[in-house]
Amino acid sequence: MAESELHRSMKAIVRKELERESFAIVEEPLYPPGRRVSWTRYRPDLLGYRRVGGGEELVLVECETKPNMRRFGSKNHSTISFQSYLFAPGSVRRILAVPQGTLASVDMKMRKQWEVWVLGSNQLIQKANVLPGPAR
Repeated sequence: MAESELHRSMKAIVRKELERESFAIVEEPLYPPGRRVSWTRYRPDLLGYRRVGGGEELVLVECETKPNMRRFGSKNHSTISFQSYLFAPGSVRRILAVPQGTLASVDMKMRKQWEVWVLGSNQLIQKANVLPGPAR
């Protein structure tokens, strides 16, 4: 199935925002990018990595053009593991990007586990809930 124009534009908006935060971004990686990151039967829309303040941060992004929490929950997000270097803090951020007008489709359980970004036609409109994380 071909990727929609909306999905491509959503990935471009999020990519631009994350690159501003100094993440190196890989789009739809076929395999985990090294031995320290792994997953099973899962492929994020975007995968970002950065080193900050002696620590490492991984970001996984899912862009949902028509958010459906049953379908979204069936993805294998829980198979992700990330092992940072010894004595270095590491974290995994999860971002769910949705189009403007669809935030109500994202249930509260997902909002507690994922940062939810609301996107307009060509820009980030709102970070609906940014989860606490490492100092940036």
